[in-house]
Amino acid sequence: MRSPAVDLSVPERFGVSIRRQVPLAPYTTMKVGGPAEYFAAVAKVDQLIRLVRWARSVELPYYLLGGGSNVLISDAGLCGLVIYNRCRQVRIDEAPCCVFPQDDRPFVFAEGGVSMAGLARRTVAAGLTGLEWAVSLPGTVGGAVVNNAGAYGAAVKDNLYNAMVMDSYGDIDEVPADRLQYAYRTSMLKSQVPVRGGFGPVVLSANFRLAPGDGAEIAALAERNLHERRHSQPVEPSLGSTFVNPPGDYAGRLIEAAGLKGATVGGIQVSRQHANFFINPGGAGSATAADVVALIQVVQRIVAERFGVQLSPEVQLVGEWPAGQYLT
Repeated sequence: MRSPAVDLSVPERFGVSIRRQVPLAPYTTMKVGGPAEYFAAVAKVDQLIRLVRWARSVELPYYLLGGGSNVLISDAGLCGLVIYNRCRQVRIDEAPCCVFPQDDRPFVFAEGGVSMAGLARRTVAAGLTGLEWAVSLPGTVGGAVVNNAGAYGAAVKDNLYNAMVMDSYGDIDEVPADRLQYAYRTSMLKSQVPVRGGFGPVVLSANFRLAPGDGAEIAALAERNLHERRHSQPVEPSLGSTFVNPPGDYAGRLIEAAGLKGATVGGIQVSRQHANFFINPGGAGSATAADVVALIQVVQRIVAERFGVQLSPEVQLVGEWPAGQYLT
């Protein structure tokens, strides 16, 4: 399936260059996946808005790519336009007195392409508490808002004030956090994000509200989180957490108890360090997206047979997938 022919000179008028057949593996944390039919990187929000609106006007499906974690791009790649979001402005503002009379928590503004880990480190340095859990989180603010990313018992929903979202009709609105229908690792936006190119909503930026605190204590907590992640999670290319934790248990514990640490399919391996991480030890070119799906299916089957628990993938499949390579 191919997208309609389009005039690529139009985006160049507002400073965006579009390339064809760009390999996407380097843009993902797992280092697998095929090419984008069309590919463009944007560094300014106004360019992102204009590019999305142009794509809609010519019926060219699009997909927003941020940090490339928790997404698995098929070996066949992705039809349509992949937009690599590099909009990375951050601003820390004093809270206006008219918002909440008793609340002096500053607003922390971040565009969708900002690294969550980088944002967390900036807020820690500013003596603000609330994002210490994210100091080593892969991915971007846009993806974190969509997926309600979290760690160490905290998540995006805890401190998000609102998100600037361009909806499926091209309208832009500040959406309060309580309208995003947050639940464990999901949101209203996630259900609308297409796993193929489409015309779904786009997170342009987010406003967090963080509390001032003791700078030394905040920095110490962030350092403990960073130290724990470095010592408990693999450094090799991975998706991040492969499965969501089932109620009352941990996916990694079940996988380890099933004797699956070190299990491999093709070039993909269940990490011996943390069983809920599947790694690509050889890096780019040594494994395929099909290997990842096959290993996920093997682990699901064995864990279900031994413990009666059906593990649900946290990863989202993106692109064109043949029959038999879908995940449940």
